[in-house]
Amino acid sequence: MIPPMYRLDPVESRFETAVYPSDRTNFVISSSCSPPRFRAGILSAVVTAHSFNRRSPPLARELTRIGKTVSDFFARPQALTSLFVSHVSDSSTLSTGVSRIPIDPLFRLPHMAPPRLDGLGRKFEDLFAAGFHNYGCFVARHPGKIIIISLIFTVLCAPGIAYIRINLDLFKLFVPHDAPVKTEFLREQEFGRMPAGDLTLNVSAKSVAKRSAPRHTDIIRYYIVHKDYKNLLVSDTLGMLYNYTVEMMNVTMELNGRTWTMEDFCRKEGDDKKCNNNLNVWLKHADLLFRDGEGRTNPNIQLSYPVMYLFNRPKDIGNVIYGVNVTGEKHEIIGARVLTIHWFINFEKTPEAELAYFPYRLELNKFWERKSAEKEINWIPHNDKAMDDELQLIILNSVPFAIPVSLQLMLFVIFSNWSTDKRKSKPMEAYLGVISVILSLICTFGMTFFCGLPFNPVSSTMPFLILAVGVDDAFLLLGAWRTTNPKDSVEQRMGHTMGDAGASITVTSLTNFGCFALGYFLCSTPAVGDFCMLTAIGVMMDYVFQVTFFSACMVYGGMKEETGGLMTCYYQKCKKSNDDVEDEARSSSIQEEIDNTPTMMHSFFEHQWAPFIQRKEVIVASWALFLAYVFLSIYGCSTIMVDISPKKYIRDNSPIQTFVHLADKYIWADNVMPTFHVMNPPDLRDAGQRARLNELVFRLEHTDYSIGRVSTNLWVWQYQQYLNDFPEVDYDSGFYSRKLLNNFFNQIDYQQYRSKVKINDSVPDGEPCVSAFSFQTSFYGLDSWDKRQGELFHWRKIISEYPEFDLFLSGIFSPFLIDQRKSIAPSSMQSIGSAIAVMAFISTFFLPDKQSVFVMTWSLLSISCGVCGFLSIWGSDLDSVSMGCIVMAIGLAVDFSIHICYRYHRSEEPTGQRKVIDTLAVVGYPVLQAGLSTLIAMVTLPLIKAYLVRVFFQTVVLVNVIGLLHALVWLPQILSALDPIDRVPLRIKKQMLDGGH
Repeated sequence: MIPPMYRLDPVESRFETAVYPSDRTNFVISSSCSPPRFRAGILSAVVTAHSFNRRSPPLARELTRIGKTVSDFFARPQALTSLFVSHVSDSSTLSTGVSRIPIDPLFRLPHMAPPRLDGLGRKFEDLFAAGFHNYGCFVARHPGKIIIISLIFTVLCAPGIAYIRINLDLFKLFVPHDAPVKTEFLREQEFGRMPAGDLTLNVSAKSVAKRSAPRHTDIIRYYIVHKDYKNLLVSDTLGMLYNYTVEMMNVTMELNGRTWTMEDFCRKEGDDKKCNNNLNVWLKHADLLFRDGEGRTNPNIQLSYPVMYLFNRPKDIGNVIYGVNVTGEKHEIIGARVLTIHWFINFEKTPEAELAYFPYRLELNKFWERKSAEKEINWIPHNDKAMDDELQLIILNSVPFAIPVSLQLMLFVIFSNWSTDKRKSKPMEAYLGVISVILSLICTFGMTFFCGLPFNPVSSTMPFLILAVGVDDAFLLLGAWRTTNPKDSVEQRMGHTMGDAGASITVTSLTNFGCFALGYFLCSTPAVGDFCMLTAIGVMMDYVFQVTFFSACMVYGGMKEETGGLMTCYYQKCKKSNDDVEDEARSSSIQEEIDNTPTMMHSFFEHQWAPFIQRKEVIVASWALFLAYVFLSIYGCSTIMVDISPKKYIRDNSPIQTFVHLADKYIWADNVMPTFHVMNPPDLRDAGQRARLNELVFRLEHTDYSIGRVSTNLWVWQYQQYLNDFPEVDYDSGFYSRKLLNNFFNQIDYQQYRSKVKINDSVPDGEPCVSAFSFQTSFYGLDSWDKRQGELFHWRKIISEYPEFDLFLSGIFSPFLIDQRKSIAPSSMQSIGSAIAVMAFISTFFLPDKQSVFVMTWSLLSISCGVCGFLSIWGSDLDSVSMGCIVMAIGLAVDFSIHICYRYHRSEEPTGQRKVIDTLAVVGYPVLQAGLSTLIAMVTLPLIKAYLVRVFFQTVVLVNVIGLLHALVWLPQILSALDPIDRVPLRIKKQMLDGGH
């Protein structure tokens, strides 16, 4: 009898019998254990041959193959020293005619002992293979219960969707957590909440304010520009504009049986019951001023910009006139291309008013559209909540597209899994794979919304991503099922299916989850972080439903496979006629051969594609293509620009795009007036401290882009001028007199400063009672984001040198974006590098072969570089959205790399070329299906005209196209080229063949 050699590891017991046919020999490796029950058994390596020649090269190759297979079965393959070879042709009589062949040299060759990550990686691989085999058998025994539990869980999670909270706050979405502008914004709110204080003489008689109902505040603003950007400071134009503003206040709207007017929304002055047009009366005055030249030559009027002076009193006009032409040292205005009209909105928050406000604004827009059609002037709407409206419209326009995407995927998976052989046709099973993804999305949204995770415009692309990549696991599971033996029981086949594909889909799900979870912690932009967290949870929920609900559905399909699987009803309706019954019976005799025949696409990858890409001329051409790809990728990465602009966060066809264009060209360029807050004011009675404050203002007024003293609004200077009218006032005792301060702020020319000064009521009269104040000075010529960023950092540097004043600034251009420009590049490099490192680390637990880990990491680097480079070539820039998409691309790229590397590592073929053929025969078509299904899911996204969606579409397309090239061409070629099994010196091979003498 053949003596026992080594006990078989339980996890390897699924290799019950491995048959290796060749032209002259038939080699069999058999195990006495029972795979379904995982009993440890005795492994015997047996060679039977009709004609035995130990010097025969074909036989040597077969022995090498057997040795490789046996070595993979043992933790210490180098301990195996011999194979037992039978000289008889009948393998059933193994007790006779057995000879021993020393094979110790074989197992000491590099190709027989591939480098592995010692211990840990191998244990994880074995553990997962055994665990998934057991789990697959468990699913096969309880499919109904698993489906019912999955559906009950979905029903329980679904109500959580009602807790959805949409985050449209620009600061909470796009301001990095550690950005200075976030602190500035919070401190500005703190300044606004500070009490203004009471300067009346009878401080103790302060009235107690009654709590009022919540109110909705806003500013309706329209920017006026000539269609040819001509000068608007013309008398006829100004008078016409003022008349239009009066006419607009009479616009009405019918809604829910009620007539709504401007009176329902505008802010009334004092006890007035009607709105006034005081904010736009300047148009009427400017009409008189520009009607003839006399007004402009009046010595009491200085028409300077951005502050004009009437009787030596300053009037800020920088927020109503832009695109100005000025002349002289005093910046006197001679023309302007952009004018502004606006109204303050303040109404009680009632459900009816809130519902009517937005439609009423649309009605106002229609009014100005009619005027634009009559005149060569455009009115561009804008309000403080305009960006919120735009972000909401992106969500409303994007999410409904998930329905056609789902239908597209259903059609694709049905037709791509249809076969003329009803035993191999799995269209209904694949359709349920899409249903499984939809169920996982319902659970994801229900749980996350219930737990308080907000939804935002960036997250609106998440359903498309989960739908696109979620069906990948279904393709792999169906592909693994097709490789199982149809003669086995459903339980055995499901065990083998999960054993083969379980680890593969687990590693891709874990790496995707890890990549997006890492993005949540590393992405500095909260909107992208929330998207990453939502997607990470969605990926894991999809994985759970694939290995539960979908696997259970596969079991029911396997039970009815002989009659067409879950499409049994269809095939019964299409039953052949009586004339075909004889043909069907005749074909049953060769059913065994049909069952073992691969599908057309699997056969294509095995017999056509895999040999084709290994031809020498094809390898040369493909790597020439790879060099061109690398060159273009590096070129794109080197030319990608950091460009963060508000236009990227609104729809392409939004009317606000025109405003952003005007703002870029005129508004933010001509007059930028930041507000500087002094939270710890100096004692203004002290000349030295006043000088220190004046020094600060002087430095701000003399930066490269400052307009100068003419643009500064500082109450202290006006108050000092006011005190000059009272020579008897002593600065030491009367500067903080409440009576003088109250009289000053009550002057009509100085009322504008009252809201900028906070009074501490607890301070005695005459003592420093100003607890905080703010002032402004203007800047111009900031016609690019680089200039704006540079000037902002310069302002911050200046005020940081006066810590005793506790200064901060606010009111800058697009504050939610400006700080990202400095942090986006290093943050992107950190996020991308960390994501690749984490993906490589996780893969080591599932790819114990060091070569596979190296190749997979190389593939990740290559795909990531290609996505970055081609995004730049395609027209995208580096910003918070594209950074998140690149991190997403790394997670998606893992799928292509892992499936190929894992299958190649598990292949038992004796040469690199044969391993490539075996790998592509099994996973080539599922990988192609996964890539094509993702691309098909993206087909409708270009219809959504928004940058947030467009860069997502570009990224997914690029990562799938580039990933498929790597998975189906370059990865197999490099794996085969680097495989040690093909690099054994001829001298050693000759010694191996002659070793039997």
